[in-house]
Amino acid sequence: MTDFSALSLEQLQQEYARLMVQVRQQEQTIKQQKSSLELLQHQLHLFRTARFGRKSEKGVVSEQMAIQFDEAVPVLIAQEQQPAEISSQTITYTRTKKNTGRKPLPQSLPYIEHVYDLSDEEKQCACGCSLTHIRDEVSEQLDVVPQMTFRVVHIRKQYACKACENTMKCAKKPEQPIPHSIATPGLIAAIINSKFRCHMPLYRQETLFNEAGLSLTRGTLSNWVIKAADLLSPLVTLMEGDIQNYDIAYADETTLQVLKEKGRAPTQKSYMWLFIGGPPSKRAFVYHYHPTRAHQIPADFFADFQGYLHADCYKAYVALGTQQHIQHVACWAHARRYFVDVAKTTKKKGLAHSVITLIGKLYQLEKSFKENNAQALFIFAARIQKAKPIVEELKELLDQATLKVLPKSPLGQAVFYALTHWEALKSYLYDGRLEIDNNLSERAIKPFVIGRKNWLFHGNHIGARAGSILYSLIETCKYHKVDVFSWFKYALTHIQKAHTMEQMEALLPYNINTLLLADLRSIPLLRFPV
Repeated sequence: MTDFSALSLEQLQQEYARLMVQVRQQEQTIKQQKSSLELLQHQLHLFRTARFGRKSEKGVVSEQMAIQFDEAVPVLIAQEQQPAEISSQTITYTRTKKNTGRKPLPQSLPYIEHVYDLSDEEKQCACGCSLTHIRDEVSEQLDVVPQMTFRVVHIRKQYACKACENTMKCAKKPEQPIPHSIATPGLIAAIINSKFRCHMPLYRQETLFNEAGLSLTRGTLSNWVIKAADLLSPLVTLMEGDIQNYDIAYADETTLQVLKEKGRAPTQKSYMWLFIGGPPSKRAFVYHYHPTRAHQIPADFFADFQGYLHADCYKAYVALGTQQHIQHVACWAHARRYFVDVAKTTKKKGLAHSVITLIGKLYQLEKSFKENNAQALFIFAARIQKAKPIVEELKELLDQATLKVLPKSPLGQAVFYALTHWEALKSYLYDGRLEIDNNLSERAIKPFVIGRKNWLFHGNHIGARAGSILYSLIETCKYHKVDVFSWFKYALTHIQKAHTMEQMEALLPYNINTLLLADLRSIPLLRFPV
């Protein structure tokens, strides 16, 4: 132990300086450890919430009911704090009660009849007279035959000349999507619809066919799906052109596992990219499979595109936004999510809650536009008048937070993300056609993610490419409210008859005449063997 009484004043000052340096170092170490501990606690809470808690971001802040942020709330709170007279107002409204109870079955369904009659003895009254039939008591039930299948028998009339015996002619059969196959357009459409829309893997479909006494292996089903995708791929090429010829587009991507890729391990992640665009009446959804998440993939797709690109702030999209012909429109839902994660772990209301409340006002404004079917010019004017001041208030709040919040803390990272991409976040204000977020892409890519949880992976890159083509057509059909099964059945029947560009474009889901699809789900007149 040092004897300070024997030290001179100069030595004491040096010792004091040394101890102060040591104290500051220890304080810095404590501060870093505290920051690391808070970060780990934040991550642990998020993991536990993701594993055991609710997935929705609704109800994060107590004063917000879901994401229904009411602009009148702050005003009411302020009025309660002021000692002024409170006037009450009664608002009445009429609620339209939905029809409840059993709905009638569609009259277009085929049916069988079971007629129940009284016996001759029961038709006699106790008085001795015979009972008279006055009416029928009719009730309906719904029945089903699983995986209903039927044969299509092609009978080709053949003729010959009896005089010369040299001429023989046979009637032609319509060209089939897969020549020399037992698969009809309806069967292929049903297989595609079951796997890519209803998320039923091919091995489960194989089981259903086998239970019906039909020997169809999953290899055969997979081969049909791939050949159908190749046949329909020109339609997806036309859809890509429609995306690139319009000035508003959307992009997103998600992971995919492909087992057999050349030069890659089966456990390596591949990616399914989603690109959306075209005018609302002809909006196209195009999936692209690629082994990597390279920046060059969206750059190549949007090489000839000029306009606005809705996307998250992945570096590939940010890089596209630096080009003169593309304006990156960032997603407010992504920016909000970082603050929601902080709010979930913080009971005390602070910066994160304030930011969520302000973003909620922006969403409330967008909600009113959709409810009133507002036009683009009106939306633009309303955003400049009402949304822009909120955005500026947010910017000021975030700028002030940079002086108080630790950069590497969860809140600091949320602030850093928002400020780094601020120009892209506020760019939606200046065109009424733009969206506040990229939720259109998020919703469109979700069916693929749900399907991936069922069929887990693609066997090889050929299957992954076929899946991207079929998902493109399915999501486009769903957006335009076109029946998926009927469209695939019609398209597979007529795709080989389309020899001109006009005929091909007429088959696109947003150009198809829906009257042509009306009866494709109807059961044909069947002949039953004795």
